[in-house]
Amino acid sequence: MPVPTTASAAVAPSPTVRLAPAIGSLVLLRAAMDAAYRAPLPFLVYVAAAFGADPAQAGWLAVALSAAGLVAPVIGVLEGWLGRRMTTILAAGGFIATCGLMPFAPGYSAVLILYLVLGVTKALFTPQVQAFIGDAVPYQRRGTAIGFVELSWALGWIVGVPVFGFLIERATWWAPFIAFGLAGLIGLWLVLRFALVHRVSPRPAAVRLRDAGSVRRVWTTPAAVLLLVFGLLISFSSQLATLTYAPWLAAQFALGPAQLGLVSIVLGVADVVAEVGTIALVDRIGKRRSVLGATALYAASFMLVVVLGGGLAPAMAALFLLFLTFEYALVASLAVVSEAVPDARTAMGGFVVATHSLGRIVASLVALPLFSLAGLGGAMGVGAVFTALAVAAFWFVRVRE
Repeated sequence: MPVPTTASAAVAPSPTVRLAPAIGSLVLLRAAMDAAYRAPLPFLVYVAAAFGADPAQAGWLAVALSAAGLVAPVIGVLEGWLGRRMTTILAAGGFIATCGLMPFAPGYSAVLILYLVLGVTKALFTPQVQAFIGDAVPYQRRGTAIGFVELSWALGWIVGVPVFGFLIERATWWAPFIAFGLAGLIGLWLVLRFALVHRVSPRPAAVRLRDAGSVRRVWTTPAAVLLLVFGLLISFSSQLATLTYAPWLAAQFALGPAQLGLVSIVLGVADVVAEVGTIALVDRIGKRRSVLGATALYAASFMLVVVLGGGLAPAMAALFLLFLTFEYALVASLAVVSEAVPDARTAMGGFVVATHSLGRIVASLVALPLFSLAGLGGAMGVGAVFTALAVAAFWFVRVRE
């Protein structure tokens, strides 16, 4: 159904947008970026072997990838100067070019640098997607729309990992990046055709100055600050679980790499179930109720992992619930985020990406030392406490619907 977009501080009025193809194009472009970002992680040892490098060099990659998200807040200012269409072209074009440069990397260090650039381009594009949905979709339907868009994250793992494994085995290590870059090129063409259809005229200096103030508007809006705290806390606890469940399963049940890979795919299914749940439920039962309920269940899931950790099947069920409730709470919260600062949606989205990245960085630094010191119970207990604090932060969030 055609939906007219509304003007925001950083977006000029645009022609009528057909919402279904617009969201479909955004999902394709985001999925290509998410696949290039997530899918290589299980195969870094093979990429390193192609250069005769020590795979241990990638030990800090999780920290560095999260650090790439810290650049996201600049997108609010860039969009104010250039407009959303041009900043999307720059971010997506940078992603496509980086994928195209992979075959020419002279060594493993160059590959890791290019990989980090992919993380930066993704961090710059994600807030623009969220802002587009905030401008184009009424708040009453926004949970459904964001759920569809966020399917790209799950697809990046469920589809991206098998594709990466197939191409790296049948061709070479850089073949998957070429495939993801081509998918991104098609996605960008469709986004410019169906979503970001307007051309941007030169903007007066006074308007650009107002747009630059979007950062200040985010930090002076109480609901926005609380949402950033919420995102920081749940991302910290999620990364804590992500980095500790594999070594715990390997030690507790003597699982090998292939079995752990299967476990990761099963947990990736939890992301898909969560996205489908947000599409079906968030707008029906209410965004606030969805976030609070899912986050409370997410906090309880940490302790369920400990309680049910004596058997592999019960432990997997608890981990499945943990990943599902986190993803549902996160995506449901993005619908609320989109209305926290309506005249600075892209800036708000940039800070959301940055705070989630900061939470993952801190967790990446402390997860394994904490696991070594306090075991599964200590790591899961800390995750439960931080998630409970996230519930408390969101409790005070109020947005004008």
